[in-house]
Amino acid sequence: MEINTDFHGSPLSKSANIEKKFEWAQAVCEFLTENFDEDTVRQIRMDCACGPELGKWKKIKEIYEKENDVSVFVERANNLKQGFTIEYDGKYFYLIYPQCYCSCVKRIDETLPIAWCYCTLGYTKRMFQYIFDKEVQVELLSSVKMGDEACRIKIIV
Repeated sequence: MEINTDFHGSPLSKSANIEKKFEWAQAVCEFLTENFDEDTVRQIRMDCACGPELGKWKKIKEIYEKENDVSVFVERANNLKQGFTIEYDGKYFYLIYPQCYCSCVKRIDETLPIAWCYCTLGYTKRMFQYIFDKEVQVELLSSVKMGDEACRIKIIV
């Protein structure tokens, strides 16, 4: 299904300051939520994810391919200090970011609607599909930009 994602506001200038970037992000969220249902908004924003960061991903994939013990994989992956941690509860993996890394909004200490943070789901999905070499599903459980202490994404293999 092709989705028309033309944003009818003004495009973001490459030279926009941090305040303009944040205002633009707010306007994008408003436009999306006013014009699309929640599943479509999620799909659009997941497709907006930055990446890939294959250097980071390759290191984690190498560990995953070498380790038969999930707890050892998680510990070794976390020892890479990639700016996030991975947890495993015996059924699901979780990716935890201690702060917002989005270059458009991270320097403004205000919240945004969940729509903005769906891009991290797209990033996480691509990363873990690459690492595990299989389809995964992702769910946003918490987000710094929604006022939570950390971003927490559930990965369902």
